[in-house]
Amino acid sequence: MSKFTYYRNLILAAVCVALGISISYVQLTQKNGGFPYKKELVSRDGYIDWVQEYDYGIRFAFVDDNYNFNYPSKSNGQSIVYDSLFNSKGKRVEVLFEPRESTKPIYTTKEFHDVFEVKIEQNVIRSYAESEKAWKSDNLLMPFILVLFLIGGPYIWWKTKKEYKNANGNYMDQITASEIRER
Repeated sequence: MSKFTYYRNLILAAVCVALGISISYVQLTQKNGGFPYKKELVSRDGYIDWVQEYDYGIRFAFVDDNYNFNYPSKSNGQSIVYDSLFNSKGKRVEVLFEPRESTKPIYTTKEFHDVFEVKIEQNVIRSYAESEKAWKSDNLLMPFILVLFLIGGPYIWWKTKKEYKNANGNYMDQITASEIRER
């Protein structure tokens, strides 16, 4: 095993352990699984100005409104939300959104607030409960990922140390054997 491979593997093991610790910290300290409580959300309504579908959700805005909204893909139901918003011309749309936190893509000056419930003319398109269920089911993989990092990191460390020791130990055994033969 070369020194490069040895140090690369040790760094990989350390990164795995660090990621495992940081993931466990986030999992243990975040409230409600990272999903905002309904009482913290604000309702806003208006008529749709524009709708944009992208890889991680649906972006949209109301006519004459300073807020831009994002329905995250993590909440599931993107196709029904997009179709409903796209076909809502002339209908009042109401959303529940997080007013304090926003995201801003690097290629635009617009800030987007995540939406967790969508209603059109009092018809619920995507409820808060549906969004919460989808969000939390997405987080069910975290314990498995956490275990992989916290067990995988030390295993990589141990295996790398063992192989490096065996590779160098065999080399030293060969040198000693050849020196003995010379004498």
